[in-house]
Amino acid sequence: MSDTIAFDPGIGNLAVDFYTEAYIIENDLANMPQYARKVRYYNVVYKKLMKAFLNNLAFFKGCLAWAYYIVNEKKDADITGNPFVSYTEEQKAQYAPTEMIDFTIEYFEKFKSDLKYYHIKNVEFPDFTTDILNKYREFLAINEGFINAHKVSDIKLPENLEFTKTLDEIKNIIDDVIKTKNSDNLLSL
Repeated sequence: MSDTIAFDPGIGNLAVDFYTEAYIIENDLANMPQYARKVRYYNVVYKKLMKAFLNNLAFFKGCLAWAYYIVNEKKDADITGNPFVSYTEEQKAQYAPTEMIDFTIEYFEKFKSDLKYYHIKNVEFPDFTTDILNKYREFLAINEGFINAHKVSDIKLPENLEFTKTLDEIKNIIDDVIKTKNSDNLLSL
């Protein structure tokens, strides 16, 4: 019997719908005629948007770390629980694996600009933000949305993907995040 490993160890449910969060805020702002009112509103809601953004950044980093772990630790294992391999031809035709990350990458620049425009100060993003966004996008693209990922050997890692943590540390952090349901620790990977 061959070794198996989960496609998602349990971090998938930690991702949020960042597009919807951003859309609601953008729609509300578009319907406010006065700049002063927009500033007050944005000062209240940017924290929610920031939380969603950082949550998904942690999810992206966690996915990359999990792939890095299983590619280096479980090379010959069969992947279990990959929902994309069972897509019908119609589902595959409608599937746009990079859509969410493309939106996030594009919105990231707008988000930074909006923070300045609405006079929000002292907001910092992790130094690795752009790198993780780009590596995650590359990861999805080179793996074609994982529709053919039956074995760990089918998974390709982005070029120059490295982590400062050991494989055991990566696994332990991911296990802890799954237990605590707190994705913040994924940012430390």
